[in-house]
Amino acid sequence: MNLDFGKIGKSTGAGKRGSMQNWLDEGYAIFSSEGPSAIQVERVARSMKKNKSGFYYFFKDRETFVDSLMQEHLSRLDAITYRIRAIRDFDPDYMNLMVAHREVVFFQIQLVKNREVTQFQEVLEHFNLRIAGAVIPVWSDYLESSVEVADKLWALTRDAIYCRASQESFGLEWLRELMEEARLVAGYQPSRSLAYS
Repeated sequence: MNLDFGKIGKSTGAGKRGSMQNWLDEGYAIFSSEGPSAIQVERVARSMKKNKSGFYYFFKDRETFVDSLMQEHLSRLDAITYRIRAIRDFDPDYMNLMVAHREVVFFQIQLVKNREVTQFQEVLEHFNLRIAGAVIPVWSDYLESSVEVADKLWALTRDAIYCRASQESFGLEWLRELMEEARLVAGYQPSRSLAYS
């Protein structure tokens, strides 16, 4: 797949068998919760209570559908990035935004888990770079640290989210605890007795 990061938008299309966006939304939800192996034509159609022919009305095959899911993910990135740039406080604004878009977070987690697939790795990296570019200024303020420190700590914190988050635990209080760990690290000052001369 050749990803066109400049041309990202919501899919449109309607027909007797349901809209293309309905298929994408269902596939997106399945991918987010179960991963790419669950993206099977029969599985998605059954979940939608539709016939497989409805799938083929919009998508040539599974590969085309997965490509469309990656574009859908990047489309959601655009909307989220726009909202991040408008926030003033990391807590609660950014954390509430993450909780509100938990499906996007778990889609990213599935990309991390399956990053050996080149397509997934490319989308993952693009998504991470765009989010970091938007969040670092407010993250730096939250940490009360330099942009350079915030940038390094963001990558570690983001990866901790990807590794630790579960469908059961992911919520505002869980995020606050994790972000507080990052604040402690950012504020750590080594004692003089540990300094090397």
